[in-house]
Amino acid sequence: MNQLLLIPIVAFAKLLTLALRMSGRGSGTALPGYLVGRYFPFVLEALVSQVPIVVAITGTNGKTTSQTMLSAVLDQMPEARVLRNKAGANLSQGILSELLKQSNALGRLDFTHAVLEIEEATLPRIATLLKPTIIAVTNLYRDQLDAYGEIDRTEKLIRDGIAQCPSAAVVVNGDDPRTSRLTQGLGNATYYVSLAPEYARYLPYEGQVNSRIPGSEGLEATNICINPDLTTDFSVQGLIRGETVHLPQAKTLSPGFFHVYNGLTAIAIAYLLGMDGATAIAGLQTFKPAFGRGEILTRRQGDRLVNYRLLLVKNPASFSLSLELLRNIPALKLILAINDNTADSKDVSWLWDSELERLNPADIDWIICTGIRAKDMAVRLKYALDAPPGPIPTVESIRQAIDLSFEKASPGDTVFVLPTYTAMLEFRKLMGKTLDIV
Repeated sequence: MNQLLLIPIVAFAKLLTLALRMSGRGSGTALPGYLVGRYFPFVLEALVSQVPIVVAITGTNGKTTSQTMLSAVLDQMPEARVLRNKAGANLSQGILSELLKQSNALGRLDFTHAVLEIEEATLPRIATLLKPTIIAVTNLYRDQLDAYGEIDRTEKLIRDGIAQCPSAAVVVNGDDPRTSRLTQGLGNATYYVSLAPEYARYLPYEGQVNSRIPGSEGLEATNICINPDLTTDFSVQGLIRGETVHLPQAKTLSPGFFHVYNGLTAIAIAYLLGMDGATAIAGLQTFKPAFGRGEILTRRQGDRLVNYRLLLVKNPASFSLSLELLRNIPALKLILAINDNTADSKDVSWLWDSELERLNPADIDWIICTGIRAKDMAVRLKYALDAPPGPIPTVESIRQAIDLSFEKASPGDTVFVLPTYTAMLEFRKLMGKTLDIV
């Protein structure tokens, strides 16, 4: 009976998505799933159960990038057909909307793998419905306080989700004390990804770094090199299911030590799914940074061209680590775009927990503050910078900030943009770029 009911439900969801797009009132990444999930709660399980292998990726930072990397790796398998919620809609309604969109008129899904980014508090709510083969946890940093309050609560939510899936293999950040202890007392097979100690010290974890259980299996990145173009080279060594792993040359286009964890997570999951290292590395090299996570957008006017590299910031950890990455860029040109919409956090006190002081050694050409809370950002910089690079323009309109930056930059320059989530979406839209929701 439920299978027959799927036919009109899927038809309704597809028509609603089409109506939202044609009216310009949305893209259908949430509302169809919200309505269907509320009135027909059986649909999520009925759809996702059709996909043999489900990988759930959660954590504070790095979910979208890890998901995109793993999808690129799985695409190297000719027989693989991968479903993912690539628009970043990681609540239950967003996941269900994607499943409805990808199903055919009969409510059938023709995929071998589902790689789903899942918001931290959503995991325990839908874990038993998803029945994931693998759960990956990227990290647990202190987020904005108006999200879930203290990080202890987020840690408990994720552990509860894992506990509901005793047969799932778990891949966790082995350097983060909070994630490395998530499965203690649980029966899940656990694999740890970590950086060699000399690199992990750059990461602002709370507690003793690299607290994984001695003798446990997992992967470690060594010989990490961030290149001048911000691509990252590294080597991989470790043990997965008794198999020795030694990969001397891996590369990712995502900049920074913190994105190496995402690459290690993708490689570890690839091994758990039966892929070989060479194929995983080849897939990783085809990866393109996800929207706002290191992607480069270009503005051209006549023969004048300026590049804009977007590095999403959403909490103190991501902001501080992005600044650490940029401090060695010569003649740094920087836009800080801070909004306080619900998806960004209404409470911008997290700006004061972000280490803006990391900019002091940098060779800064100029900085522009923009977004709804541009003035708050400018005040934070006033206290952080020992020697500001002259007056810092504060322009709430992101469109005006783009125009001003284009005037200030020289042809061929790269301007680094550190936006909050909704500021990133607005910036991309103004640059003629929107999410791929087709």
